[in-house]
Amino acid sequence: MSALLWGLQSAHVWSLGAAAKAQKSAFQNPALAQQLRFQRLLQDNASSAYGRQHGFDRIRTMAEYQSRVPVVDYDAVRPWVDRIAQGEQGVLTVAPVRMLEPSGGSTSTNKFIPYTDDLLADFSRATNPWLHDLYTRVPGLKGTQSYWSISLAKQGMRRTEGGVAIGFDDDTEYFSPLMRWALNRMMAVPSSVAQAADMDTWRWQTAIHLLAAENLGLISVWSPTYLSLLMAYIATHFDVLVATLPAARAANIRERVEGQGRVTGEAIWPRLKLISCWTDSIAAQFVPELKRWFPHTPLQGKGLLATEGVVSTPLLPQHDAGCPLAVGSHFLEFIDLDHPGKTPRFAHELRPGGVYSPILSTGGGLYRYHLKDVIECVGLAEATPRVRFAGKLDRVSDLCGEKIHANQVEAGLNLARAQLGLDWRFAMLAPVHGASPHYRLYMDADLNAGQLRRIGQVLESHLATGHHYATCRRLGQLGALQVQPVRHGWQVYQRTLVEAGQRAGDIKPTALDARHDWGQAFLLNSVP
Repeated sequence: MSALLWGLQSAHVWSLGAAAKAQKSAFQNPALAQQLRFQRLLQDNASSAYGRQHGFDRIRTMAEYQSRVPVVDYDAVRPWVDRIAQGEQGVLTVAPVRMLEPSGGSTSTNKFIPYTDDLLADFSRATNPWLHDLYTRVPGLKGTQSYWSISLAKQGMRRTEGGVAIGFDDDTEYFSPLMRWALNRMMAVPSSVAQAADMDTWRWQTAIHLLAAENLGLISVWSPTYLSLLMAYIATHFDVLVATLPAARAANIRERVEGQGRVTGEAIWPRLKLISCWTDSIAAQFVPELKRWFPHTPLQGKGLLATEGVVSTPLLPQHDAGCPLAVGSHFLEFIDLDHPGKTPRFAHELRPGGVYSPILSTGGGLYRYHLKDVIECVGLAEATPRVRFAGKLDRVSDLCGEKIHANQVEAGLNLARAQLGLDWRFAMLAPVHGASPHYRLYMDADLNAGQLRRIGQVLESHLATGHHYATCRRLGQLGALQVQPVRHGWQVYQRTLVEAGQRAGDIKPTALDARHDWGQAFLLNSVP
């Protein structure tokens, strides 16, 4: 099997060479790469309904595009997407819409992002060079299997009323059909697990397939918590799971686990070479837990790839130097957050140390779409800026004018960790509505009541350094922050969002969430 995989992957990597060469050329001249992408985008979609309304056929320069086409968010795009969902074609793009991919929004209601072949090609221009980079730079990766996150498919209706398909079930669908054919033959877990009847069955099937994959070499997931939870499940049900394996494989795993004294990724998969996952912003606090399961496996941080589009793509070696902008994929603009009133900058105009928020124009029909993320420019790759994901702009809770942002909560929790020398598995602040509105910090930790109270006090003191929060507390509009211990924090968080329509693999960790009644969620959910 290893020789067959090695041959298949060698052919696969060879086929990606042209994409890697094109990306390198784009990195050397990002202004030209963006000019070409801009011109083709408008030419291809001038006759769409959106293109006609905004006069795409009369726009000649990127500056004219900025002056004539508005920056939009999803609320502005929603009426156009609704027309697509009803079955109308030629709305945002001339190319037909293959499906609508759900994406979590700032409320519990899903956003639906149109996917066309042109958008998938946009993704491929970033992801294909990444794969080429991995298989040419990571020794021993060829000849091994891979695990890419495969989420439980949302059961029931998978088409809109107008007959448009809804959603991908696994991450390989971002690639071309030929690429998917190759990748699926390298996968440790088949895509069929997405059709499991429920979350427990999905988790069981995923664990069984992973344990059986003795030559697993690459794991690609989004959140580090996704993988940590899988490993915790495997450890909890280790004996029962291993008993289902062929005798030789089961004995091999038991011997290595006993040798290490506990369940680790390296004991189960000795050929594992790399884990690709989020490592920036709030995800960074979950990396130590992941390293507990995989103490010797290198991690590669992902670039900024959202459902709407790709902003940056990882390359080796990384050395915490961020990821280069995907200048060959979409047309990119950036709001300079130090000067938000100025015209957005083009990709080649970003400067190291600057903090920006991306605006995407994509082959899927999003034009000047504000992706409300925050990035920091940390250097250059060739002539192309390297950026690091720094957080979200729209993670804000505002019960009575206090305007708490997730970044503030994250900073306060980091301060509590540093001052008190305490740690926890899960911590998330959420608003509590009612006659006496306040905030509640849900914590999954091996701490006593006094320690939890002190964490809450440090966090509230930090929030009170903000004028609006302090004013609301002083006026009695907000009650004191409370701390509530919970069990299985991440499992409950994940299950609640999956039940609301998100894919498990796409769920982003956050220090602040105002989307649900989390008190009720933690009261009702019990996850083993």
